[in-house]
Amino acid sequence: MFDLDTSDSLPTLMALARRTAPKEALAELGRMLSGQPAYPACNGMALHASDFGTSDAAMILDLSNLGKTPTLTAPMEEVGLAAFDLQLSQSDAGTPKIADVLNPAFIALRLGWLMRSLDLAFGHLEGRESFGIKLLHQPLIKAQFSEISAAVDRLMGETQLPGAPTATMMLSAHRDIGVLFGKAAKLMGGRGLLEGQCHGLEFLDAVFFALVRPAFDGVSDDRERG
Repeated sequence: MFDLDTSDSLPTLMALARRTAPKEALAELGRMLSGQPAYPACNGMALHASDFGTSDAAMILDLSNLGKTPTLTAPMEEVGLAAFDLQLSQSDAGTPKIADVLNPAFIALRLGWLMRSLDLAFGHLEGRESFGIKLLHQPLIKAQFSEISAAVDRLMGETQLPGAPTATMMLSAHRDIGVLFGKAAKLMGGRGLLEGQCHGLEFLDAVFFALVRPAFDGVSDDRERG
């Protein structure tokens, strides 16, 4: 398990993910976990910068074994990731245990990307009108922005509570982020997909969570228990 105390760094990581290129935020996550910039690898996959191994100075971090340097094998072509100068590659990284992915930094990274998506949606809608009314002034759209922002504040606050997080709490938070991402992406409609922005971030976030999701096998949250 990652024992690094990230409580003071979580807001910084979230802000970095919100304001900088996704590959920089990914490398910072690795630095928080291992002490040096690194991209995550697990379950036979690695998510890394497209220029890894050339001009990129970050390493690849095996989330299942910090002492192991995973080997990258075949690259996978993903247009949605290429828009962010990122690439998914096959690797020999192992499957992490649940304790390996309970660090709140994983949540902070995803929340930063969620707010980045919301910022892009706001910029897209700003100045646009429908039937003479600014879209950002329409009650339904205002309510969606407020709902997502409030949920982000709540989730970020929960990650900073004293004590070790439980697997159920972390899984619930991860699933909540996925739902919120869908709402944020829809605020831009089809343009988000065409521009590789909001919908692109939603795809990147889904790929990132898919890397760590197998570690939660056997864990159920409140939603599953009904």
